[in-house]
Amino acid sequence: MRSRDYCIIFDMDGVLADTGPIHFESWVKLAEEIGVNFTRETFEQTFGQTSPEIVRKLVGPEPSQDQVEKWANLKEKYYRQMVADKLEPLPGVLDLLKILKKEGFKMAVGSSGPPENVDLLLKTLNIKSFFDAIITAEDVERGKPEPDVFLIAARQSSVKPQNCLVIEDAPVGIQAAKNAGMKCISLTTTHKKDELIEADLILED
Repeated sequence: MRSRDYCIIFDMDGVLADTGPIHFESWVKLAEEIGVNFTRETFEQTFGQTSPEIVRKLVGPEPSQDQVEKWANLKEKYYRQMVADKLEPLPGVLDLLKILKKEGFKMAVGSSGPPENVDLLLKTLNIKSFFDAIITAEDVERGKPEPDVFLIAARQSSVKPQNCLVIEDAPVGIQAAKNAGMKCISLTTTHKKDELIEADLILED
């Protein structure tokens, strides 16, 4: 088979760039504003989920979904305000993308983030042109650990799911890759190795 028959699907946060600290800071700011607690443990447990899902876990069943969406959007506004000055690609990312492109592999982004965040990160890092497909939270009805984001990335890249390799950093992302029938490499950028054991390969810092 040719290299164009294969696709490497990258999660964004914690894989293409170390955005974890910025996300944590923006979550803490939102939590303080709405009067709830947001700890490092909460962050680690929810990293990789969509913002509305995380807000719902923070505030419980009482607030309306419209209010939850407003709070989630506010958190992302805080994130985008912070990210421009602090964002750098993880070491080796640019070299890897260049090698994969040269060898003819297809590449995609499969992220739980809203499209505004994904677009901002890819443009800030100047890597958007590398990808054949870019899938965000707006493109799926079900977030990770459901397989939707990766299956759509495969379909838009015209590659069979079994010929896709996912690079992730969170347990929910690994589960999503497995549920999609894909192999998965995990990085230890946001979680400990023993939390990532379902991955086919774990690469430590």
